[in-house]
Formats: sequence, C-alpha cells, structure tokens
Amino acid sequence: MKNIINYYYNLNLLNVYEVKNMYYFNYKNSDYFFMIFDRSIDEVQNIYNLFLELKKRSVLTNSIIVNKDNQIVTFINNIPYILIRDDAKNKRININDILYIQNNTYNILRDKKLFRNDWVKMWQIKIDYYEEQMNNMSKRYKLLSNTIDYYIGLGENAISYLLNSRNNNNICLCHKRIKVNETAFDFYNPINYILDSRVRDFCEYIKNLYFTANIDFDIFRYYIEYMNFSRDEYILLVSRLLFPTYYFDLYDSIINNNLD
Repeated sequence: MKNIINYYYNLNLLNVYEVKNMYYFNYKNSDYFFMIFDRSIDEVQNIYNLFLELKKRSVLTNSIIVNKDNQIVTFINNIPYILIRDDAKNKRININDILYIQNNTYNILRDKKLFRNDWVKMWQIKIDYYEEQMNNMSKRYKLLSNTIDYYIGLGENAISYLLNSRNNNNICLCHKRIKVNETAFDFYNPINYILDSRVRDFCEYIKNLYFTANIDFDIFRYYIEYMNFSRDEYILLVSRLLFPTYYFDLYDSIINNNLD
C-alpha cells in the first residue's frame, strides 16, 4: 500500500502502518489515514462540499486530501479509498464537542443527499425489514427472536411520538452514531458527517453512555438548558432517546458480521 499512496498522492513515504483496517503514516508532523470510503459513492462530492464549507467557516474538522488527479477518492482494486489528515488530534470527545459542532454548523449547507431527518420513514422501513427477516431466521437466532418484539414495540412507540411533531427544521452537522469512547478523529472525520436535527447526536451519546458509564444528570440539565429547545424538538428528543438504536445496531452486527 505504501507504493500506491506514494504514487497517487505524490509522496515519498518510508513507512506506512496498517491500523484497524486503515493505513496510517506521518508526513511533515501530521498524521494521515488512508481508509475505505464506506458510504454511497454518490455522496462523495456532497461530503467534500460540506468539508469545504466547514473550512470556510473555520470550524474544526479533519481534512480530505485529494489525489494527484484532483479526485476525492482513489480506487484500489475497485474499492474506493479516501485520505484523511488528522487535524483534530486524537483525544476523547465529550458533550462539549457536540455543542461545538451544533453551535457552529446551525443552518449549514442544506444538501438533501446528506439529510437523515425523515425519522418516521427510516424507522418504519427498518422495523418492517427486521420483522420480515426474523420471520425467516427465528430458529437460527433464538435469542434475537425472543427479544426483538420488545424493541420493535419501543421503536413503534417512538414513531408514534413523532406524529405529533410538526417539523424537524433545526438542522446541523451530525453523525450516524456517537460513542462515549469515540476519538476526535472519528468525530471530526468528514466521512462520518450527515445532516439532521440538533438533538440527534446528544441522544445517541446519552444512549451509549447509559451502557458504558454512570450518567450524571447534570449533563442533561446543562445541555437542555443551554439549547433552549422548541416544543417540537422536545418531542424529537424523547422519541430519539426511546428508539432502541443500540439493540438494532447489535442485531445488525450479529446477522451481518457473525457476532456471537
């Protein structure tokens, strides 16, 4: 991989290391990661445009480095790779990182390809998929079969709350998931960016915190008082906290990645 990186990015690297399915190297005192672009290839330009807008606003973000042909992704054996420079440095994130992103990306570029704010549609499709799949796989996955109805029920209740919400217009930069032990590299990595309600990242952070550490209610109080949510945002907050993404993510890992 070293020779490939040298060729496509006009570098003369001596050492490239494989780390967690990525390729790492240090160049001029900066850390770089050459990694698989695991999103739809149709979103590449949209993500790059969002990254450029963040740089224009002087918002902290890791950087996308284009190759010698000025292309955002580099195909190796038909697999798209992207080169990311670590400008955020490798620290653990906390609630202040979430607030920083929200405050600095409110009403950011409204690129519909990056929107993930139609929760009713997305959640209903997800639930329908799980119900159909489990009908055919219940004998093989008995523990999932014995638990999934409970979590589907939570999901359907979360959807019912959303039917009382009129809009989801306070859009900012978000992430598919937020993990308590996530590093700044992941949090500020452009290929993890989406656009959604400003309650999303907080809810996913809190749900993950519930399973990994003691929750300090002051985190809730500080965040909620600071954000001054509207009525509709409170509905989104309760609904997102209720929807069991943690269970469905684990379900996907069991089915798709042969997790025990």
